[in-house]
Amino acid sequence: MALERGALWPALAAVDLDRSAEEVETAVADLSALHLLRPRGVNPAPGPVPASDCYVPSNPEVAVTHLVGPIEADIRRLRRRADILSAQVMTMKTVFDEAWENHRTKALIEYLTSLDGIRSALERVSASARVEVLTAHPEVPPAETLEDGQPRTAETVGRGVLCRTLYPHAVLTHGYMRQHMSRMAELGVEYRTVSHIPDRLVLIDAGVAVIADPEQPAGQGALLVRDPSLVRHLYRSWEGVWNSARPFADRGTSAPRAHAKEELRRSILRLLDAGMKDEVAARRLSMSTTSYRRHVTDLLTELGAQNRFQAGSYARRAGWLDE
Repeated sequence: MALERGALWPALAAVDLDRSAEEVETAVADLSALHLLRPRGVNPAPGPVPASDCYVPSNPEVAVTHLVGPIEADIRRLRRRADILSAQVMTMKTVFDEAWENHRTKALIEYLTSLDGIRSALERVSASARVEVLTAHPEVPPAETLEDGQPRTAETVGRGVLCRTLYPHAVLTHGYMRQHMSRMAELGVEYRTVSHIPDRLVLIDAGVAVIADPEQPAGQGALLVRDPSLVRHLYRSWEGVWNSARPFADRGTSAPRAHAKEELRRSILRLLDAGMKDEVAARRLSMSTTSYRRHVTDLLTELGAQNRFQAGSYARRAGWLDE
């Protein structure tokens, strides 16, 4: 009606449309709120109808401008504010990332790059032990290394901490190693031996681990690990090896040495059967290449074999490689 006549008088519209005054007033209020109707200041209609009761239609494009314009202005203002705040906060991202990486690395993995640093870390974590210290040594340690660590181990055992250590079978062929293990066993340290240990490892209360860094020369690099998932994995792996290892029990007889020779012979035969190169096999058994080759020569003679492959085959058929 407003578009047809160019203006709308609610009182007249109620009569023409046969609607109540309340219904028309509600419709006018809704259209006014959408800026589709606006009051006209002059009343051209005859009669007593007030000019304020006259409304004229508005172009929807103009109505949208009036209706949405302030909202869009608020959105633009808030967007500018958001951009400013984002820019201010993100200036700290580089600093935060560097600090967090340093914290995470220091908290979970600490890189030890010197012998003194490794010794200091071992002393620190050993002093914190409350339940158990588990270790694995892939090589025969020098006598001075054993002497250096003996007081620390004795102090740890004296506090009631369980100490268990894994060595390769080859250590039992060394007299000073058997003597050291016997002395420490009397204090309460438990020892077991296996054919091969890949890396040096120390586990403290299943919560901290010190691992020899495989990328660094022996004794010149290690990792102090506190990451719970990694430490749990190392703990389970260590326990699996321990459960399959042979206990050390030196009672002042030649039995441990004879047992060590038997295990060493079995290990060499397995490596011969696998076709492993001398240098690799010697490192695996913690001995020099010369010593390894001497043992191989003795085994070939004992088995009456013409070559290494034949020795491995003879030993397997004879049951020497059986557990």
